[in-house]
Amino acid sequence: MHRLSTDPEFTTVKVFKVDFDSSKDLLRQWKVTQQSTLIAFKGRAERRRSTGETETGALRKIFEASR
Repeated sequence: MHRLSTDPEFTTVKVFKVDFDSSKDLLRQWKVTQQSTLIAFKGRAERRRSTGETETGALRKIFEASR
């Protein structure tokens, strides 16, 4: 898991891992078609989505969107 998930700035952010091979119902529900998809929610609203992102600054924006 990316180091941002343990950053003190993001202690209120909950991170859930979903297995791409065995959680097909969730993937359909959230319209995930590729592995390494990150979705930031605030409450029940999707705030940001990214697939295959590895750059720390871009990942930080995803984490920030869920606060």
